[in-house]
Amino acid sequence: GSTGKPKGVMVEHHSVLNRILWMHDRYGLSAEDTILQKTAFTFDVSVWELFWWSLVGSKVSLLSVGGEKNPEDIVDTIARDGVTT
Repeated sequence: GSTGKPKGVMVEHHSVLNRILWMHDRYGLSAEDTILQKTAFTFDVSVWELFWWSLVGSKVSLLSVGGEKNPEDIVDTIARDGVTT
């Protein structure tokens, strides 16, 4: 049963780095890119969005609180900030 408490997820540093390096090799970013941080930081999959851009000097665009649930907010943010990834 559920106790209503959040589950803890431990992701080791080397696993995170491997994921980010794989993403970069597969999709690539440059200093001219802007990445959209759309995943809540409480989810482990948000880690690549949080750190990938900083490896190459890209920019990061943040949605407003709850914006990941609002398609109009996502589209507006992409247009406003020139999001490429």
